[in-house]
Amino acid sequence: SFTISGAYALTAVLKKWAEDFMNIYNNVEIAILEKGTGQGMVDLIDGKADLAMISRPLSDDEKEAGIWMIPVAKDGVAIIVNDNNPYLPRLMKQGLSPDEIQKLFTSRPSPTWGELLDTTGSARAVVYSRADESGAAELLAGFLFRKPIDLKGIEVTGDKEMIDRVKSNIFSAGFCNLSYAFNILTGERIENIQIVPFDLDYDNKIGKIEKPFNDIETAHRSVWLGIYPESLCRDLTLGSIGKPTDPVILAFLNYVINDGQKIVREAGLCELNNIALRFARESLQ
Repeated sequence: SFTISGAYALTAVLKKWAEDFMNIYNNVEIAILEKGTGQGMVDLIDGKADLAMISRPLSDDEKEAGIWMIPVAKDGVAIIVNDNNPYLPRLMKQGLSPDEIQKLFTSRPSPTWGELLDTTGSARAVVYSRADESGAAELLAGFLFRKPIDLKGIEVTGDKEMIDRVKSNIFSAGFCNLSYAFNILTGERIENIQIVPFDLDYDNKIGKIEKPFNDIETAHRSVWLGIYPESLCRDLTLGSIGKPTDPVILAFLNYVINDGQKIVREAGLCELNNIALRFARESLQ
């Protein structure tokens, strides 16, 4: 039996993997603790977890702790707004540039939608950020050349609460793991949520490459083809203190990067490509 703690981005697929693995090995018990990457790393280093779910690069202290990692899936971070925002037509036509995204998530008070979109309108953006140590916040802050502590907004915990809050206010904006913006069963975008397109060339209009997507297949394709901003994409990994030696944990990791990969898409994440799979399998040898 063993415990896995950490990233919200990996929790759904880990629960499916654990259930599948425990059905194969009836005498194995796997506990999944959904706490965010930061707390998962603390649990791992403190010996409270055998594996950590990780959705960001390691810090220097974590590297010094001798953490070993293996890639298991891939995902990105999306900027989301309420689908009933009265400024949505203009927002989807011109998108938000990195500078505008930085203004949205680092300003106090938050900007008005009129200021962001260079139009009239005094409605102020209701911005949500993360209270927990999340990989999504790390990734967004890095995209903006900031630190997670620089992100401002009403703090929420986890992707589900973030999406629920954004759905509850037409002037809201937040961010979540890309996979959480879609319905796993249908592949369609979550109701009342819109993914904001990026105006990467600062021309106040959305081109073919910058065009937003409405289904998870297109989202995954954009991640692997490099269409989605690379700095907002990352490998999702499992980590341990040193390479695992427990035969049960090794068997579980072998399952994850082989038969378990078919579950990745079912959980809304991007599967590993052949290069990443080869690296992962070599890491376990």
